[in-house]
Amino acid sequence: MMNEGAVHSKAADWLFQAGRDTDGDVLLASPFLSYEICKRLAQADIQAGSSRTLFTCLDPSAVANGYLSVDGLSQLIESGFSVRHVDRLHAKAFVLGSRGFLGSANLTGAGLGSSAAANVELGVELGAAQAASVRQMMGEWASRTVTPADLDNLMQRARKLTVVDRLAAEGLDSESVLALVEQLLVDARDSDRTLWLKSEYGEPALDQWRKAWFFGSPAKGRPSIKEGDLVVISAKTRDCYAVVEVTSEPLHIPDDYREERGEEADRWPWVSRTKPRFVPDELLELKAHELVRSTGGLQNGHIRLKFDQFTYAVRSLARLVTD
Repeated sequence: MMNEGAVHSKAADWLFQAGRDTDGDVLLASPFLSYEICKRLAQADIQAGSSRTLFTCLDPSAVANGYLSVDGLSQLIESGFSVRHVDRLHAKAFVLGSRGFLGSANLTGAGLGSSAAANVELGVELGAAQAASVRQMMGEWASRTVTPADLDNLMQRARKLTVVDRLAAEGLDSESVLALVEQLLVDARDSDRTLWLKSEYGEPALDQWRKAWFFGSPAKGRPSIKEGDLVVISAKTRDCYAVVEVTSEPLHIPDDYREERGEEADRWPWVSRTKPRFVPDELLELKAHELVRSTGGLQNGHIRLKFDQFTYAVRSLARLVTD
C-alpha cells in the first residue's frame, strides 16, 4: 500500500518491502553503493518479468575511498540488472512499479539505515503520479550501459589514484587516525601488495594485533602471502576488526611459534609475521560477509580481497570508530 508523502529516516525497510510488492519495472539511482546492499538487491525477490535498472556514476575516486563497490556492481549485472553510468550523478531515487521514493540516501548500509553506523537521512514516499514523473525523468538521462570491461577499467583507474580525498564522515576527533587510514589506503594501491582477508581461530583479540604478531597458514603448501601484503583480520565469529601488514616471507614453524601454538603448529605450519596498521579500540560491527560473496574460502585460512573490498573494510572500520 502506498503512503504518499510519508517521511522516512531509514529507507531500507521501504525499499526491500517495495521490491517484494512491486507491480512493475524497477529503476534505482545512487552514486554510492556498498557490496552488502548490492548483494541484497541482486538476491531480492522481484516480480517475474519486471526489468531492473540501476543508474550510478563510475567514479574512480569513489571506489578508491570505499564508497562504490565494483564487486557489488558486478554482482548486480550478473543477476540481471542493467547498470548504467550517468556523468555527475547525484540523485538518489527509487522507483518500483507505481511506487517511488526520493531522498538523501545512497544504496549503502549507512545511507539506508541498515548498518551499525547509519547516516542521518530523510526521504519521502511518492504517489503514483509523482513516481511516474520521476521514472520519465530518469529515462531521459544521458546514460550508457556498464559492461564488465568498464568495471575492470574502473578498478585500474582507482588503483592509479595517488591523492586520496579526506574522509566524508563527520566526527573525526584525531588527525592521527585520519592520517593512519589515508596512508593505509595509499599503500593498498601498490600493485606489488596483495590484499587479504585472514581468518583466525578463536574470539577477537584486539590487544594481540596492536603489537608485532603472526598468523599461521595450513600445511597444504607454502602460502602466496608475502612481505608487504595488507591483511584484514577476521575472528571465528566472522567479525573483521584489525588491519595488519605482513613483515616476513612465510616461515616454516619457527621456534617461537612452536612454543606458542604447540601441536597446532603442525596443522598451520607456515607463519607470516605482522605489524599493526589499523586496530580500533574496540570490537566493531563489520562482518566478513559484508566484504566477500562467500566466506567459505576462509576454511582454508585466507581469501584474496579485491581493492574495493579492502577499501570498504578500512573505511567501515574508520567510520565506526569516529561516529
